[in-house]
Amino acid sequence: MRSRHVEEGAFGRAAQERAAAEAEAEIGRLCERLAEGLAMGLDEGREMVGGAMAEFLVDFFETVRAKGSRPGMRGMVALPMLVHGAEAGDPAPARPLAVVHLLWWAAARYLDDLTDVPGAPSAGNTAVAKRVLTALAVGGQLPARLVADLPVPDAVRLGLADEVSRVWLDAVDGQLRDLTERPSAATPASVLRAYAGKTGAPYAMAAASAARLAGAGADRAGGWRAFGRRLGVLRQLVNDQRDLASGRHEDLANGTATYLLAHLLSTLPPARRREALALHAGARHSACARAELTAWMLDEDVLDGYAASVAPLIGHAHDLLGLLGGDPAFVRGLHDLVDETAVHLPGLRLAVA
Repeated sequence: MRSRHVEEGAFGRAAQERAAAEAEAEIGRLCERLAEGLAMGLDEGREMVGGAMAEFLVDFFETVRAKGSRPGMRGMVALPMLVHGAEAGDPAPARPLAVVHLLWWAAARYLDDLTDVPGAPSAGNTAVAKRVLTALAVGGQLPARLVADLPVPDAVRLGLADEVSRVWLDAVDGQLRDLTERPSAATPASVLRAYAGKTGAPYAMAAASAARLAGAGADRAGGWRAFGRRLGVLRQLVNDQRDLASGRHEDLANGTATYLLAHLLSTLPPARRREALALHAGARHSACARAELTAWMLDEDVLDGYAASVAPLIGHAHDLLGLLGGDPAFVRGLHDLVDETAVHLPGLRLAVA
């Protein structure tokens, strides 16, 4: 891995931490206005939906703190600000887009948990149905209203609105692929395609929106969108790893076809592959099956091959940054963001040292 001084630079880790705290504080102020039925660029009288959104967002940040997810939140905030810095030399104007990115993830994480967390309550439950409606407002309509209120030229506002719309379509496509694909039919390529939607899309939105805000044309915005999507895929791979390392094994309990599982299955001879698939089927209800399959997935030889297959994804992210260019200090920060993500992947050093 390349060595970088991530604490330093124009927008290093300390500055990113401050920006994340400022974004959280801004959402806190937003919640106060929402509770009064305001802050949506509309007239008064929407206390019901505003109050529900405020409560939803308070719960989101409490969950972030409880799960120790603040480093991930820092990355969500840093991405659009670093991209804007790369394009225009100043990260600050992209702070509203960092807020939009957080709002999207607040909604998406709740909706994802309805399908991914074993024992999650049914959407037929009235309380859950209310939260689903609130999540859709938080992640879809609230960002749209915030974008509509930005003091930017109409052409820029139209581009930002396009990114907010695009992210939902791309992410839902990826999530549907994730929910539909059976492990027996999954391949590493098909899993990556789902990841590019369900997790890559919001990072693509954050990066491309920041470029558009800085005045970038369609081609450069598309390049930043591609970079953001690649970064999002890497972060999904890290999420998969953390699920295994933590012992939660939510993916196995849900029967999800992760990239590591697809990689393992692709390396096995037919008889062993059938055995692995039987373990995966049993893992939904058996802790013993989950433990045994986890041992298979974390075998040193399997991880070596996994790391070798992931290394080109990391290299591509760095290559995209090289092609896009921009203010060197902020481009360096984006390289750091890739490396900070990649270092959490199992066996990576063996593949890219």
